[in-house]
Amino acid sequence: MSSPTSFRLSFASLRMPFSDSIKYTLLGISVFLFAIAALILTWQLYQYCKRKPKPSGKVKSYRSVDDKQAGNTIFEAVDKESDIQKYDYKVQKLEGEIKKLSRCLSATSSISEQDSADFQSITEADAQVNIQGKLRFSVSYDREQSQFALTVLDATGLPVRDFSQSADPFVKVKLLSGPLSEQPNLQCVLQEWETKTVKNSRNPVFGSQFSCPLTEKELKTITVKLEVRDFDRFSRHSVLGEVRTRLNNLNLLSHPVEISEELQKLNKDLVGEILLSLKYLPTAQRIEVGLLKIKTASLTSNKDKALYARVSIFCNQCRLKQQKTSLKSKWGITVFNEVLTFSLPDSNIRECVIAVSVYETIVHQKNSKCLIGQAILGKRKASEDEHWCLMMQSLRQPIAKWHSLLI
Repeated sequence: MSSPTSFRLSFASLRMPFSDSIKYTLLGISVFLFAIAALILTWQLYQYCKRKPKPSGKVKSYRSVDDKQAGNTIFEAVDKESDIQKYDYKVQKLEGEIKKLSRCLSATSSISEQDSADFQSITEADAQVNIQGKLRFSVSYDREQSQFALTVLDATGLPVRDFSQSADPFVKVKLLSGPLSEQPNLQCVLQEWETKTVKNSRNPVFGSQFSCPLTEKELKTITVKLEVRDFDRFSRHSVLGEVRTRLNNLNLLSHPVEISEELQKLNKDLVGEILLSLKYLPTAQRIEVGLLKIKTASLTSNKDKALYARVSIFCNQCRLKQQKTSLKSKWGITVFNEVLTFSLPDSNIRECVIAVSVYETIVHQKNSKCLIGQAILGKRKASEDEHWCLMMQSLRQPIAKWHSLLI
């Protein structure tokens, strides 16, 4: 069966239904795209030829044999890049060890602001070795406005730090009220202020003035406590000494009184009591600290005030762990009944010190935290706490005991 000749079309007889201008435009675009593709291919070939072959990192051996000499000599060539990689790995490993060591060595100097109070309470007694200098201040009372005023004037002859031969002193002022008739052994901190820090001076001039409302009846129970401290930006503030004066012994109702006294060794004040329970689990390497009750002194009642405690574990003057309790509304005796569990190696548990810091805060008010007292128990350098000994003797049993809250 043959096809009709009418259906036989030659290639020359084919025609595109476009004008010549469109045909030449399409042809130009095709040539342009082909040129771009050729350039890209040429560039890739150039980059491929220019690229150096990657070294395999393997050790290559070259052997030369000399029949005149006894034995064979083997030469090994190690690739340079492989050596560099090994060197970098060793350097990184060494840097990691150095960082670990630096963290351990600088643990006492990198204590956070929250822990500084706990750490200072543990080491404060050892820091007061050189008490010298005088502090001058003035007190006055305005009977018409029932306003008490205190001005920290200056200090003279303060000691300097051994390593820097300088001092950056400031004064922390506390108004203590007590003893109270309901709780005769407890003090209550009414007000707390701080002066500015004077840089590099053994004879600083402060000129800081503070005031608060007080009645004449309250004035008779007030003790002014001024603690002179040396500011340290990177560690705890050193204690240079204290001066305290009872306002009952001064005649403030008639005229202001200026006082200049020698600095004395810092003494803690009893501001409350805390009932703690301790339980040691040697097999689990765990210690349980139970916070049961807190007894504090307060002149006024405020439903918005609340208490919480932070328990910190120290070993060799380094904080290992810490936990804090929930907020509880403040009463004369605040009940917590909370147990905090700490997992520590047996060696650390037997040598550690527990610091319990009690804070007062105002509910629904930010940055209102105020330290009201601390209790320190555990194994010290000089002695061992009685409560701690009872815990170690009565394993796996909770032992409860009242401790003093000091500030």
